[in-house]
Amino acid sequence: MKIALVGGTGNIGTGFAVRWAANHEIIIGSRKADKAEERAKAVLQILDQEGTAWGTDNDSAIAASDVAVLCVPYDRLTSVTGDLKESYDNQVVISPIVPMNYNGKFFQYCPPAEGSAAQRVKTMLPEGIKIVSAFHTISAAALQAKDWELKADTLMCSDYPEALELVFDLTREIKSLRPIKIGPLAASSLVESLTPMLLNAARKNKIKDAGICIVSERRDA
Repeated sequence: MKIALVGGTGNIGTGFAVRWAANHEIIIGSRKADKAEERAKAVLQILDQEGTAWGTDNDSAIAASDVAVLCVPYDRLTSVTGDLKESYDNQVVISPIVPMNYNGKFFQYCPPAEGSAAQRVKTMLPEGIKIVSAFHTISAAALQAKDWELKADTLMCSDYPEALELVFDLTREIKSLRPIKIGPLAASSLVESLTPMLLNAARKNKIKDAGICIVSERRDA
C-alpha cells in the first residue's frame, strides 16, 4: 500500500516509516517538501536502504496515498485535514492524535466539543472517509527502534469494519504489537484519554517508553 505520514517528519512519523517501509511505499509529508525529503533519506539510512520511502508536501502525500496517518499534534489538526480537504478521496485515515495539555503539575485530556480528536477529524474531512482511531499509547521512541519488540497493545475505534481490519493488519507487522477493538469512533475519547495518564505515570514513576498491555486475570482451577 501507499501510506502517507501526514506531518510525518517528527518522531512518531519516523517510527511508522521505519516499521512499515519494508512492506509498503511510505510517503512522508510536510509543509515543506525538502524537509520531508530529508526525513525520508534518514529513514532509509536507518533501514540500510532496504525499503521504500520518499518525501513531498502534505497535499501531494495525501493525494497519492491509500492510507493517511495524521502525525501532528492536536493544535495542527486543521492544517492537515480541513485545509487539505480536497486532497482526500477514498483513503483510510488513521488518527493517533490526542488533545491534551500540561498545567504545570500533570498532563490532562482536553477533548473538543465533538468529544474526541477522531470525531473532530470526521467533521473536517469529506463524508465517507474511513477513519480509524489508533496508536495513541505507543511510544514514538520505541517505534523508531526497528528491532525493538513493543510487547504492548494498541486500542482502536472505528465505524468501518473493513478499515479497522486493514489497520489491524498493519499493526501486526510491528513486532509484538497487538491490536485491540474498543468500539465505534464515538468511543475514541476513552482511548485518547489514556495518553496523558501514561505520560503522568511515566513522569512520576520514572518509567521509560510506557505503554499499555491488557491481560486476562482469569485463573483456571
